[in-house]
Amino acid sequence: MARKIRDASWLVDEAAESAPAVPCWLCGRDLGKTVDRFHPVPKSRGGRDTVPVHPICRETIDANFSASELVRHAESGTPLTDNETVARFVRWVAGKPADFHSATKSGR
Repeated sequence: MARKIRDASWLVDEAAESAPAVPCWLCGRDLGKTVDRFHPVPKSRGGRDTVPVHPICRETIDANFSASELVRHAESGTPLTDNETVARFVRWVAGKPADFHSATKSGR
C-alpha cells in the first residue's frame, strides 16, 4: 500500500514557479492569484473561446460594453482600448499590483 503525502504544497509551488507568467487580455499586466475567464464574443452570441483577465478588468469590460458591442468589436478587429473610458482605465491600472482590486463605476 502506498503512503499518502500529507503536505503536497511543495508540488503546487514548484508547478506555479515553472509556469510562464500569463498576461491579462485587456491590460497586459501579469495575472495574480485570482483569474477570471472572459468570452470576447459572448456565449449568448456563439462565442466559445475564453481569455484570462483580472477580475477588475472583467468588471470594467462588463460596465462599458453590452453583448452586441462586444460582438461588433470582435468582428471588426478593433481593440476594446479604443473606447476612451477603457483606455483611461488601462493607463490607470498599469502601475497597480497583479491582485489589485477596486470598485468599478458603471459606464454604460
